[in-house]
Amino acid sequence: MRCMKEISLEMGESDEASKYAKYEEGAVNAYRYLYLKEIPDTDRQAKLVRPIALDMAQEGQKKLLAERLFKSVLNRNYRIATGFLSTPFILPVLSDYGRSDLAYKMLVNEEAPGWMHEVVKGATTVWEDWEGTVSRNHYSPGAVSDWLYKYVLGIKIISERKFFISPKPSEDLEYAQGHIDTIYGRVSSRWNHCEEGLKFEIEIPANTSADIELPNGKIEHVDCGKYIFLQK
Repeated sequence: MRCMKEISLEMGESDEASKYAKYEEGAVNAYRYLYLKEIPDTDRQAKLVRPIALDMAQEGQKKLLAERLFKSVLNRNYRIATGFLSTPFILPVLSDYGRSDLAYKMLVNEEAPGWMHEVVKGATTVWEDWEGTVSRNHYSPGAVSDWLYKYVLGIKIISERKFFISPKPSEDLEYAQGHIDTIYGRVSSRWNHCEEGLKFEIEIPANTSADIELPNGKIEHVDCGKYIFLQK
């Protein structure tokens, strides 16, 4: 309903947008009534991450849900416990609430279920299930790629011809590098640990600009070009 509301607004269909907005409000209220009268005290990560990611919880509830999610990740020894719908959300939610450290621990954990467990078992693609008994190239666990691009590399398209680059490095990886071929051209991001600290290499395509935020909070406003930053 939220998507239909946004589409209707873009098309100038205000009456339709108003109708979908009412349906959206009704769905949210029903969800809160049925599932969020109190914060679930559970290690079932899907029940904790969905109301945050889908914006179904009130702002005060989101923080409490996130804190219970942190506890769930620790209780499960950094193993993931979500299904198809919630797997794409869990690492971004952890990062958005200041716990990229937990997200990285989940990423590199070699125990089952987990992404690196698949690699240990010989995976060169991302499997549908953690055992590799069905599809060997699937969107659900494969949705981790969204977090890798938007958070590890920090590449986000925020408006026409404008990027926001905010890498989130970790001691769990020696380096990370990658790029996205956008309609404006290639935007790339790389970081690595070096003797001076952290080295960042960013490239912004022609006729665009970007805000680059380093982990220390410093923001650089740049136009197209290649940039290198060092952070101790």
